[in-house]
Amino acid sequence: MPPPRTDPFGATVSLGPLTDAVATASAEALAAVPRIWDRDHTVWSPDPTELSDRLGWLDAPERGAEATPELVTLADGVRADGITDVLLVGMGGSSLYPAVLATTFGSAPGWPRLHVLDSTDPAAVLEMERALDWRTTLLVPASKSGGTIETLSHLERFLARLREEHGENAARHVLPITDPASGLAERAAAEGFRGPALGQPDVGGRFSALTPFGLLPAALLGLDLDAHLAAARDMFAQARVVEPNTNAPAMLGAVMAAGARVGRDKLTLLLPDEIARFSAWIEQLVAESTGKHGVGVVPVLGETPVNATFGEDRVVVALGDHPETDELLAAGVPVVRLAWSGPKQLAGEVARWEFATAVAGALLGINPFDQPNVQAAKSATARVLASDEELPPPTDPDAVLSTLQSGDLLGLLAFVQPDSEDERRVRAAADVFRQRYGVPVTVGIGPRYLHSTGQLHKGGSDRVAFLVMVGDDPEDADIPGQSYGFSRLKRAQAAGDHAALQEAGRRVAYVRLADLPPARASGGAAAGPGRAGRGAGARRRPPASRSPRRRRTPCPSWPARWP
Repeated sequence: MPPPRTDPFGATVSLGPLTDAVATASAEALAAVPRIWDRDHTVWSPDPTELSDRLGWLDAPERGAEATPELVTLADGVRADGITDVLLVGMGGSSLYPAVLATTFGSAPGWPRLHVLDSTDPAAVLEMERALDWRTTLLVPASKSGGTIETLSHLERFLARLREEHGENAARHVLPITDPASGLAERAAAEGFRGPALGQPDVGGRFSALTPFGLLPAALLGLDLDAHLAAARDMFAQARVVEPNTNAPAMLGAVMAAGARVGRDKLTLLLPDEIARFSAWIEQLVAESTGKHGVGVVPVLGETPVNATFGEDRVVVALGDHPETDELLAAGVPVVRLAWSGPKQLAGEVARWEFATAVAGALLGINPFDQPNVQAAKSATARVLASDEELPPPTDPDAVLSTLQSGDLLGLLAFVQPDSEDERRVRAAADVFRQRYGVPVTVGIGPRYLHSTGQLHKGGSDRVAFLVMVGDDPEDADIPGQSYGFSRLKRAQAAGDHAALQEAGRRVAYVRLADLPPARASGGAAAGPGRAGRGAGARRRPPASRSPRRRRTPCPSWPARWP
């Protein structure tokens, strides 16, 4: 097997059985590049709906630079007023990138700490409320539409707390990020909130990281916005070049689309620990953009050759040094290895993945900027809240697990407190299921996943199965102005998504957390690249799901140079 080649930008590409498919897709991708930069919506569809007005992300770095003075002024005012903590409440594209910034960079000396809440679990709400000093806390509700139910519920809860502390001056402790003319923007003007910071209406939520939805949180952390945007400008400059040895973003999109075309629709992501939260941002971008009309690229997080079986439905993208990719390369698994130079590269990765996702959508014949199935769960949730409807009786997980076959995806959808013992139990069960059934297993924490992978769950391939579960709520948190509290809202969202998945024809069961298998003992059989661990009751996998060590596919490099 010839050694993989490395291009001047540090990418190593070994595509093995995907080589010919990527060669075809790359030619299509490069042909689409000038049309994308010309804002030609027919690259994706003859219908301009949710296309012609969704391409503002292409010049987001330049517009971000124009907005920088205003954003820095807002941040400087917050700092000057003695704010020590910023609580951003939002969902999906309004919260995922700020969370990446907070965990990757933290706050500069003298700048406030940034906290992000995107959960309706009452324990999560109460824990955050009790941890903050509301005398010196700023609330940042972030919502493009201004009508996101979770964000508005958080706003009402925490605004009441601010009023208890500050009385008539509470409004000065609220700084919204929203689009012009939204209900939240109108409320900000009426009630005297700070700002607001206004987003770009021609940029969809999941593409908004380089707009005020990502830049104001960065400014509040004390980051240098010009330096932060520089890497994005450089990457977008590469994305203009009609040359495979230079246009790294277009070539990544070609790999994603080629994989989906031939059944390698599971995109395993391996990222540096210092930007671990960035995987959730990529997951939303790719899943919500491509998962529709029966196709899609499925991001898979948290899997390596140590804990999972890599079958013939996989493509791997590794950012930085991950020694485990050597085993995958030797076994013929298509792998793209991208160089990582540190957090200063982060905004460049945003640009890379945005352009790649747009290219993949064009090659797959879908509009990557709409989300036709997201409303189904929202409508079902509203129906549940307006009635006495509840979750169905729990069923045996085996009702779904027994149907799994090679090529399927299992999703564990858990409405639990993030980073809690319940979440750890769910993730431990995911490891057991990976080993037992030999299929990719994803974990979605509700309601976060509804704004991320929820579109793909209902609109993508039907080779998916789901277990929905809800954590107990020993203590509730009320929502001022509503007849229900956060516990009821959380359970309604779980019930609504369960119903929407059923209506979409998906295999789904509502199960109890107690019915999940316990974590595998540390000394037990582990699923390495050569086998899947088989505990009691495990099923033998069909031949197609064999692990990499059993499948020796030649792995030539393609092309000689690729960014």
